[in-house]
Amino acid sequence: MLQDAAGRGEATYGLEICKTTGLGPGTAYPILTRLERIGWVRAYWTEDDTRGPRRRMYELTGEGVSAIDHTQTAATMRRPGWAR
Repeated sequence: MLQDAAGRGEATYGLEICKTTGLGPGTAYPILTRLERIGWVRAYWTEDDTRGPRRRMYELTGEGVSAIDHTQTAATMRRPGWAR
């Protein structure tokens, strides 16, 4: 989800991440907080009050995109040849 949004240069709000991943807020938000703490995600509050309550937006940093790319490459390398 964040990776898809990052590819489009967009941020995603927390509730959308919960809906897309199927994770509850009690699981998703602590994970997002940890990812922000290690520098893989940048989070900020929206400033536009005309569309309802403020939203906490999340976007991958360059370091976060690199980490995902590295993880996907490593997972592909460990996969047996017949599973590709």
